[in-house]
Amino acid sequence: MKNASRFRKNQQTVKSPNGKRLFTPGNYLFSTKADGREETLYFRNSITKQTGRLRQQHKKGSRATIDKEARTHLFLSEKRYKYLKRWDEENPCRVPAFCCRELRLVQGKYHVEFACEGEELRWHASKGTVKVSKRPKPLVRDALNKVCGIQQTRAFGK
Repeated sequence: MKNASRFRKNQQTVKSPNGKRLFTPGNYLFSTKADGREETLYFRNSITKQTGRLRQQHKKGSRATIDKEARTHLFLSEKRYKYLKRWDEENPCRVPAFCCRELRLVQGKYHVEFACEGEELRWHASKGTVKVSKRPKPLVRDALNKVCGIQQTRAFGK
């Protein structure tokens, strides 16, 4: 029953007017992939600036998320990523400084995202590395099906 209500909530998010506009192959930005977990897909509507994500495998919380405030994404080397994780433990109430080159989407880098909540700026480091798909249509379709709890049946040989 718990999974049914979770899938229902994800379906409502995906099928909402904002969800229909956001979760499209044209708005796909990139994915993150961590060991032992399926990809999380990130989206941004270039017109409305709305951002969101589809988590194909996540223990807690919603798998389909539309952010209340648009998020900024940064892409870091492994060395810089590890340094910032350590720095954050020592400076929990501060926001680190970043370079403009870290705004550039690069395959294999580590992902960090920023969001403003009221007057507070929060940041979060993803566990996986960045993957960019050149063919997002099947990736987005499959992720939407998983997030909404739809079992796919594929024709033989496809």
